[in-house]
Amino acid sequence: MSDATRDLRRRGKKTFEAHLPDQDFDAHVWEISPLREQQSISNERIYWTLRGSQDDSLPEHFAAPIKAACMVDLQSCTNLVFRSDAARMLWEHLRKKEDPSSSFRWDRLTEGDLRGMEREMLEHWAESTTYKTCTAWSRVLEVLSTASVIRPMDIKWQTSRPEDSERYTLNGREKRKEEHLPSDRSIEAVAHIYSNDDLDLDSSDRLLSCVTALLTATGLRVGEILTLPVDPLSKSTRNGDTRWHLQYWPEKTGKATREKDLLHLTERPASLVSEVIDEIQEITSSARQRARVLEQNPGRAPIDDLSPDDLLTTEAVQELLDLADGSATARVRRTGIPILERDREGYKRPEYLCRVSDIEEYLQERQGDLWTINPDGGNEQMLSDSLFVVHTNFFHATRGTKSILVDTVSLQHVGDFLSGRWTSCDEDHEEAERHNGEWMRCVVPSIFRQLGLKEEDGSHIEMTSHQFRHWLTTNLVDSGVPDGIIARWQNRGHEGDISAYKHATRTDRIREVKDAIESGRMQGEIADIYFAMAEDIRDAWLDSHLQQIHVTHMGLCTHDFSSSPCPHHLQCLNGCSDFLFDPADEEQRENVEEIVEGTREAIQLAEKQEGDNAQWMRHQKKILSNGLKVLEFEEDPESSHAQPFEGEGSNFEPFEDDDFIPIEEAREELEEDTES
Repeated sequence: MSDATRDLRRRGKKTFEAHLPDQDFDAHVWEISPLREQQSISNERIYWTLRGSQDDSLPEHFAAPIKAACMVDLQSCTNLVFRSDAARMLWEHLRKKEDPSSSFRWDRLTEGDLRGMEREMLEHWAESTTYKTCTAWSRVLEVLSTASVIRPMDIKWQTSRPEDSERYTLNGREKRKEEHLPSDRSIEAVAHIYSNDDLDLDSSDRLLSCVTALLTATGLRVGEILTLPVDPLSKSTRNGDTRWHLQYWPEKTGKATREKDLLHLTERPASLVSEVIDEIQEITSSARQRARVLEQNPGRAPIDDLSPDDLLTTEAVQELLDLADGSATARVRRTGIPILERDREGYKRPEYLCRVSDIEEYLQERQGDLWTINPDGGNEQMLSDSLFVVHTNFFHATRGTKSILVDTVSLQHVGDFLSGRWTSCDEDHEEAERHNGEWMRCVVPSIFRQLGLKEEDGSHIEMTSHQFRHWLTTNLVDSGVPDGIIARWQNRGHEGDISAYKHATRTDRIREVKDAIESGRMQGEIADIYFAMAEDIRDAWLDSHLQQIHVTHMGLCTHDFSSSPCPHHLQCLNGCSDFLFDPADEEQRENVEEIVEGTREAIQLAEKQEGDNAQWMRHQKKILSNGLKVLEFEEDPESSHAQPFEGEGSNFEPFEDDDFIPIEEAREELEEDTES
């Protein structure tokens, strides 16, 4: 091991010991749950092992510098998982290349090895996963090169960020809408489950149905729901008007530290939220009380009315810990709790006892963290101050609930409730079903599957927690609430942030353009043709033509691609009059700004270089000028779209008479060319 590697390992190990105490830096498994900022995220482990194994360790001389680099540049739990997965893929490539067990040296790592790692990823993973993993790995390479463990490399990954090729077409938007918006049937099912007392749900399902009610009423992210304080709803009165406020921990704030914020609610959703919170508090009250006892006795898991030196029979311990039925002594022995023997007068066999202090130690080892929000180790919100706190195994179908230990409601619990949990299986398995295009079997049925609630096509309802956010935002937009108000209400940095949540239908898009043409707010060839036609046929023609409308990353395009391809190769800023720009859409504006800045930099760079690039420069300056022209348009309350290049020519101009060649002559010319 080189001096540079030893120095990096020393620095990484020091950081490791500070953040993950009582763990071994050289171990092949790291329990990284202490790095979480909120409990609702499931526990995470990362494995420094061979691909496909959780036991076969990566060689220490290979893994140690990577581990150290990860700790020196410590980021999120998810980022650590990506980095460890990349390490396993790199070693997999090296193993196929040659036997590197003893010959591998970091100073001999090449760009070709990294390309091989990327090929391994693409062979086994989706492009999106490969892209994210390579991006996370780039920072590891920077740390290793800065520490002089490897030579500097300027690696350009071949896998680009996957783009949905249909995201800018109306058909693609319709598909995205189906993926992101819940069906009307599923929303009705959620309401039915929450409001119907005849279903007689158990307390765990009732609690999760309360989560869906809060998601519906607030539009918060599920992580923001699961970290609510115990009494989050308050009200104030101003000028005789009552206002309701929901206190929560916002995610994705972009701030270094997390702070509580307020979500303002109107009377109707506030009434539902108040009702839901009352029910949740009732379901979780005993767990919250137990959490307070544990917090007041650090290092212990005290048992009510017992002292540490008291003794309990193994039968009593079995009942206390909700252990499985059977021989009490055998069940307790499996836990590892020491068992004492005491002779009993008149009995041949001794009495088996456990000391309460040993039971408490066993419980303490199994008790998770007692906080809900813990940014930078600050324990900002403890379990006793949280709304969603339950006894351990509260959601488990077979294990007994352990009333002495407490836990939080996790994202996994909500996911299982809404979508169920599936695992791959063979086609001939007795429980095999086609699910998302694969043969799988359901290991945890969703609440909809349990109750037999289905979509109109007969399939079982499945949802994701984030669909509620899309659903509520889309409903607000359809109701005419301005984007700015929605953005402020949802604590977004900019009103353009809600564009991904606005799911206008094909009919909505067409209606926008049609209204603009009919009202005279949109000019150009299409409008001229429309007004030149007889009134009894113009609407039919316009409806037919606008079915071809599609969405680009900068706006709408009315070009009919079924009649001819785009001669500008989809470069709308070339000055196409078919291009429509929405000045109120921040996503469109940001994309145009990005093109403008990139073009400006390209021109500045080209001006410093020698060579004949006059034609290229003219084209780039035209793009720059047109881009700036688009950005000059401001939001107009009387017009939904602007036509920046009106009168500058269409992308599908008709043939001039002199250019038109009859089909017979064209075929003759083609035959002559072929013969020659």
